[in-house]
Amino acid sequence: MRVRVLAFAVAFLLPVLAAAQPKPDPAEDEDLKFEESIRNFGFVSGAAYQCLPETERSAHDREVLKAYSGLVRLFGTDRAFFYAAAFGAGTSMGIEKARCAAYIEDFRAAMRSGSRGQ
Repeated sequence: MRVRVLAFAVAFLLPVLAAAQPKPDPAEDEDLKFEESIRNFGFVSGAAYQCLPETERSAHDREVLKAYSGLVRLFGTDRAFFYAAAFGAGTSMGIEKARCAAYIEDFRAAMRSGSRGQ
């Protein structure tokens, strides 16, 4: 009998407790989305590096450093670190070579859109 009452009480209280959880702040959601986009940009930068021939990697390195410096200047070292860590992951993970053209184009498009305001 006690078990049934306890089970009923738990079943009744769980939805009430779940509804009482605070709603996420929209500003925090936007921050998380922004940080995820920085990570994605870093990964694409690293994947593009893998796809490039050795002769073009020096120029790519300069572009990556330019992007990193811009992130530090505009958004601080924490967010720039997200980019750098994701770049490292992109350079070391196995990628589908069939996607190389897309990675390179995505990186170049991001760099073009980032330099429009400068």
